[in-house]
Amino acid sequence: MKETLYSKYESVQASKILTERFSAESKESVIILNQHSSSRFFFLRKSASFENIRKCFNTPSPQLKRVKSAVELKKEEVTTPIEIKDDKQSTIKDMIFQKTKHLEHWMTQKNETEEPSEKENIDSILDDIQDRGIVRDLSLSLIEASKKAGITYIVYPKKKKMRWKKRLKFNKLTALYDELSKPPKVLKRSTSHGILPGQKKYLLKVPLYERKLHCPSLPLCLNFDEFVRSKGGIPENCDPRTWALDMFSKDKHQKTTTKKKAVKISIHEGLSERMKEPPKIELCDSLKSGLSPEVIKYYESEVEILTKEINDKKTYPAFAYCRRGALYRKLGKLQSAMKDLQEAILLEPLFLNAYWHRHFIYLFQDKINEALDDLNYINKYNKNNAEAYLSKAEIFRRRKDITLAILNYTQAIKCKPMEADIYFRRGEMYEIANKVLAIDDFSKCIFYDPKRTDALLKRGMFYYENENWILAIQDFTAILNIDPQNSQARTYRGRAYFKRQFYKQATQDFSVAIHLDPNNWLALYYRGCLFRKSSPFRALQDYSVSALINDGYENLSCFLHRGILYTDLKLWLLAICDFETVISLERTVILAYINIGLIHLLYLDNYFEATWHFSEAIRLDPLYIQSYICRAETYQKLHKLKKAVRELSRAIHLQPDGIQLYIIRGQYLLMMKCYNLAKFTIYQVAEMNKGLIELSPIQQALIYSFCENHDKAIQVLDRITLNRPELTMYTLLAKAQMKAKRNKEAVRMFKKALDIFSHSDKGPNAIAASADCLYNLGLCYMEEGNIQMAFDCFTKAVKANPGFAEGFYQRGLCKVKLQKDSSILDFNHAITLNPKHYQAYLSRVAFYGLKGRYSKAILNCNEAIKIYPQSVRAYIYRGVLKYYNKTYKLAITDLTTAINMDKNSYVAFYNRALCYTKINELRLALTDYGIVLLLDAGETVMLNTFINRGLIYVELEQYSFALEDFKQAALISKTNVNLCQATAMCHHRNKEFEEAVDFFTWAIKINPCFLDAYVGRGNSYMEYGHDKAAKQAQKDFLKALHIDPTYIKARISLGYNLQAQGKFQKAWNHFTIAIEVDPKCYLAYEGRAVVCLQMGDNFAAIQDINAAIKINTTAEFLTNRGVIHEFMGQQQNAMKDYQAAISLNPTYSLAYFNAGNIYFHHRQFSQASDYFSKALKFDPQNECATMNRAIANTILKKYKEAKEDFAYVVESCPFWAAVYFNRAHFYCCLKQYELAEEDLSKALSLKPDDALIYNLRAEVRGKIGLTEEAVSDYIQALDLQEYSSVI
Repeated sequence: MKETLYSKYESVQASKILTERFSAESKESVIILNQHSSSRFFFLRKSASFENIRKCFNTPSPQLKRVKSAVELKKEEVTTPIEIKDDKQSTIKDMIFQKTKHLEHWMTQKNETEEPSEKENIDSILDDIQDRGIVRDLSLSLIEASKKAGITYIVYPKKKKMRWKKRLKFNKLTALYDELSKPPKVLKRSTSHGILPGQKKYLLKVPLYERKLHCPSLPLCLNFDEFVRSKGGIPENCDPRTWALDMFSKDKHQKTTTKKKAVKISIHEGLSERMKEPPKIELCDSLKSGLSPEVIKYYESEVEILTKEINDKKTYPAFAYCRRGALYRKLGKLQSAMKDLQEAILLEPLFLNAYWHRHFIYLFQDKINEALDDLNYINKYNKNNAEAYLSKAEIFRRRKDITLAILNYTQAIKCKPMEADIYFRRGEMYEIANKVLAIDDFSKCIFYDPKRTDALLKRGMFYYENENWILAIQDFTAILNIDPQNSQARTYRGRAYFKRQFYKQATQDFSVAIHLDPNNWLALYYRGCLFRKSSPFRALQDYSVSALINDGYENLSCFLHRGILYTDLKLWLLAICDFETVISLERTVILAYINIGLIHLLYLDNYFEATWHFSEAIRLDPLYIQSYICRAETYQKLHKLKKAVRELSRAIHLQPDGIQLYIIRGQYLLMMKCYNLAKFTIYQVAEMNKGLIELSPIQQALIYSFCENHDKAIQVLDRITLNRPELTMYTLLAKAQMKAKRNKEAVRMFKKALDIFSHSDKGPNAIAASADCLYNLGLCYMEEGNIQMAFDCFTKAVKANPGFAEGFYQRGLCKVKLQKDSSILDFNHAITLNPKHYQAYLSRVAFYGLKGRYSKAILNCNEAIKIYPQSVRAYIYRGVLKYYNKTYKLAITDLTTAINMDKNSYVAFYNRALCYTKINELRLALTDYGIVLLLDAGETVMLNTFINRGLIYVELEQYSFALEDFKQAALISKTNVNLCQATAMCHHRNKEFEEAVDFFTWAIKINPCFLDAYVGRGNSYMEYGHDKAAKQAQKDFLKALHIDPTYIKARISLGYNLQAQGKFQKAWNHFTIAIEVDPKCYLAYEGRAVVCLQMGDNFAAIQDINAAIKINTTAEFLTNRGVIHEFMGQQQNAMKDYQAAISLNPTYSLAYFNAGNIYFHHRQFSQASDYFSKALKFDPQNECATMNRAIANTILKKYKEAKEDFAYVVESCPFWAAVYFNRAHFYCCLKQYELAEEDLSKALSLKPDDALIYNLRAEVRGKIGLTEEAVSDYIQALDLQEYSSVI
């Protein structure tokens, strides 16, 4: 055993200590001091040498013939095995125990030696003072006495009559010293505490303007310049920020030093000198150990044996010294242990076990650097010592050096990659700096030890904090499967269920958590929330118990919800108490103030108290509208209507679109008899809500018209015209009819108004009115589509009023529609008359855009935007012009501005989608196209949107979505052959071949000479997989070639069709013709290469595929060349091609599959399994890759993964005999022969002439005892082999 473990010391004689029996199975082992495991238990018993065993049991021969001889030895022995835990964690626990005992011993010794002498000294001095009668200045005398005694605190003289009833015990005094030695707590609040709930009833109600404000600790304004001057100014060539950081860091250092001094003085003033830090720990041999008496006795016997060996000097003493030093350390004789370890190191400097044990003694003495030196020395000569790295990591962890601790844990993991505890400890370190890395380590810990509940809890908490409820529930469930009594996991799983709205499961978990831990206030709170509506009294009980357990800030929500529940139960006073408790815990909770105020307002009629609470809520959050509304209602109850209106005005200012606020303010103004303001408010409501307002008839008509109630507006104006048949009244009536889209009636009214004008005085006002009538009459004609009549009316209007800019503008529009080039002159005239006429600028934009002068059009857009920055049309025009100018990003900026102004502008969304397509932002383009389809766009825009979005989906290879868009477009435009072709292609890509044939046929009916439709239909027929469909496909290809013999696609498709029918020579001829027509046609080279390979001409195949790769290098071509290399027996070149294909296209699954097959044939099963997995990642439907991975996993003894793969393949391909044959092999590996026999029978039912299956079933039946059936299978296998050899 020694030669195995310590091969370096082969020349040393074996020691009796080294051979130890562990159990009844005769396993020998040694307590290896440089290797420890957290879960290893040693059953140590002293064993006799081989000669002694022979004497004791009277065996005639020295050879052990039976492998179970150790069991008989176990029966003969009387002593029971001693259980000893010899790992690093237990060693550290022993060291901590010994250090604790040492400190207790030191404190006891210090207490006994110093206290009597000191007490005697100070008592004698005080007696001397009293004898001399110095009572003049007692305080100074006491100070002098303390100084003479050499202490830093004052001791008052004893009163003779006073007796101590009871002295403090030593352990209580130690706890008191520890408490007083703590650093002082720092006040973190900058303001004083508010009014406590218990003080309220004793305070007078003082008005707000007379209350004294509590001054905060910090000034309201921090003046940095004054601070710089007070510090002497900033030096030259120094950055202010750097100077400030240095200044504050200096102040911080000084404050820290001062604080340490203050703590030291307070301790010395209150305590004696015996509370100084303990001196440097000296080693001794009198420490107690926490070992059991049996283990101590065993260790002492071993020490005696080792001492005898050392004294006899029969063996090399280095190992004995190290062994004895280790045992001394465990027995608490650290001084002797250190001597022995030092001696062992002196004798053998490379004996690493001695350094390992010595570093524990250094840790006991708090000599961290020396301990690290020993560990570094161990790692220097043994890079794979995980325990040394772990010990260093723990040291750095106690030093809070996270980086070095993580580094050493990482090194330990490299040595022991399957040790779960190391991952957990490193995860705890990562948790401080990077929680994502911590979760990775916790996951690995769980992977290697699925029963680590602490790792599961930490990972579950991480998922819970990041709102990943499903994974959090899984982890908490895993904890509960291991430890069903874990109340914390129950609680958090219940909270996760609560977040996912699984209330039944959440209630069950909370109930179980409460049952397991009745003090679980959080579970009680959440269960109360669940019961609040269904069972209020049960919820009240849970809230009360939760509040009783924890009435602190953490449980603030419990009081808040219980207060709301009390309100629902109409227990007002109890609700107020709970809300006041919430305020005492957190003064910024506005909801508590408002709820108390509402209770006082609505139920207790205590308006002043309600006003105070609402005012406090507003002071805490001035933007909370509900507070203003509640305070306004309180002022209304107090008949302070002016204040109520002011509060509502503030609320309206915060929420200008709140119609209800306007209504309430109008009511209050009406109560104040402020009718004008009330009317104005109602008018605002009418504008917002399209209501009615009682005004004059004309005003009523205008308001009706404004509110789009045109019928009533026309009715009112009709009554007015009966009484006042004037030009202006007819004009108003006609305009109202225009708004109501009654153009014929409006034209009649305008003509009647012009007739009245012709018979009236021709004053300037009448001329302006007639020009307005002519202008509106022209608009009516334009609405009716009578452009020439509109042009005549606008011409008359501008003649009547030459300064009428709008008339010139409308006449210019008529000229555009009449296709007169002089329209630009009218637009220019309109701009000359009114430079702010932005619509004229936009018309000039359209004119220049139609002429292709995009830059000049953009300049006019800029002028229009300067005049009216809110013009959506101007931004759309400019965006479209920039699109045509090919400045797509600038176009997107303008179109986005237009969309922000008008969210319903489908034109802006459509054009922005076009721009996104041009810059290849396809996802954003899809979003905009989707919005266009949701808006009310025209048929043409809808058709183009469907086509464009379908093309994007095709580019993204999302053929199902593209299919739906092309179908919708085809329904809109039923004669578009390209849409039929696109729809058919999408069906073909989705493997819906019959539907593809239908759409290709539809396209051919629309255009019988459409060649792509013939080729597409032929390819769809080819996918049917039977001879009849292949013949039909051949007809389509020939039809396309008959129409155009130079059509390459049809020629290549026909070649593949002939190749599928086995007519290789004809296929080769067609591919050759295609190459002659187009020498750059790489598809023809590829097809001819495939045909040459099938014809057995590998050299020609490799030449053709090389030619194709030279023209166009793709992953598919490289993979095909790799297949040709495999047929030529050049597997190394094939692997190079597969790797090149993977590098070119990392998502090409066929390259992974073929490379995996090569690895499999070379028995590199792990690599093969990885490559099959990658192939399945990019092509999950590849059953061959799944089955090959299952076979590889079976060979790698990954039976669970192999079983899942076989099950998937069997489900996908239930009629594939090879699957059942391979799964039978898998069951044979698991020795599940009955299942193997079932699979083999199934395989034979699918492939009854396979001799291998019969042979394997014969073997399986032989193993399960079916001898006759096995013989029959062997005979059948032999018959099939003979038959196949004859054939």
